[in-house]
Amino acid sequence: MEPQSVTNRALAPNRAEQKKSFSSPSMDVRTLTMIVVFVVLAIVFDVASHGIFLTPRNLTLLLRQGSIVAVVAAGVSILMIMGEIDLSIGSSVYLCGVLAATLQLHAGWGVATTVGATVVLGMVLGLWQGLWVVTLGVPSFIVTLASLLAFRGVGYYMTTAATIAPVSESYSALSESFVPVDVTLVLLATCLLAVGWYVMRRHRTYETRSGEAQRGLLLAKLVALLAVVGFLAWIFAGFRGIPAALIWVALVGTVLWFVMTRTVFGRNAYLTGSNREASILAGIPLTRLLYQGFVLMGALYGVAGTLVTARLGASTPTTGMYMELDAIAAAVIGGTALKGGIGSVPGAIFGAILLAAIDNGMSILNISSFLQLVIKGLVLLFTLAFDAYMTKRRGGR
Repeated sequence: MEPQSVTNRALAPNRAEQKKSFSSPSMDVRTLTMIVVFVVLAIVFDVASHGIFLTPRNLTLLLRQGSIVAVVAAGVSILMIMGEIDLSIGSSVYLCGVLAATLQLHAGWGVATTVGATVVLGMVLGLWQGLWVVTLGVPSFIVTLASLLAFRGVGYYMTTAATIAPVSESYSALSESFVPVDVTLVLLATCLLAVGWYVMRRHRTYETRSGEAQRGLLLAKLVALLAVVGFLAWIFAGFRGIPAALIWVALVGTVLWFVMTRTVFGRNAYLTGSNREASILAGIPLTRLLYQGFVLMGALYGVAGTLVTARLGASTPTTGMYMELDAIAAAVIGGTALKGGIGSVPGAIFGAILLAAIDNGMSILNISSFLQLVIKGLVLLFTLAFDAYMTKRRGGR
């Protein structure tokens, strides 16, 4: 009984923190900050580009551009919440893309079977890394750093570092096609109703439990939701509709959000990242949890490998370069703590969109590709510095 009581006291603050984060209707400061930063960047880039940045065409392509990083950022945020890390993302996505392009070009496989095989390969890669981390006790930083080198080396050996092309048009459509405008508007209206209902239901639950009436805040949230959906409708209706790549992001984001907020796996992931020793004493099956996390990340290698191969119409030797840095930066910008226990899937996706906006704006302004690397490196550095500062503010956990 003594260890159990100690465990309960250790986990109590974290449970309270999670309950507050999922139940309180107050505006998330990090989300608000990202929105403000995006608006400021959009205005600056639009003025500097003489009105090119804030056009439906450019914003649609920007969102499509950030979709691949958004998918892997959502996955790595889950590993980071659990207190782990993944530095092999770019090489893993490249290796999955090699398989996809090979099956399309040389084996003549169909779209569905190619995607299925690519996702399975990603899961095998995740399982392989989980074996070293979970069973053999090697730190995930070391394992995934080794995989970053090894997986790309395997891909180069298989292809002699050559480009594999082309894939079929139907396969390219997985990323490059668009949802018709009329269907796009119906989907956005459905999302508006569904999210609005969820916000009101959550707010009503909070008011019932706390006894606090915050109708003004609810109204502000609904107005903000309407503004965001209206803005998206203007973007997509003004060009060609929703890019197919964003449908993948929406599906992945929705599934992972549900997993992290409404399942035992998600609750255990937060508690494990917050206090691993206490979570073990509480009886959380850590081995199974970590394996599930790495296999889930592996499935997203396959999804990202599918999208990047479909977008390029090929597998190229440079596919996935620096993708792990973009994904980790996006997750941290979105509020995921490097030390674990804190973060969210939507935040990581928003962080990826913010990074895509920076890339897109610099490209429009014709900034040197070398300077773009410098700027992105500084963004990553300042992001990690901000995470360290927030960790100290939270008590140096």
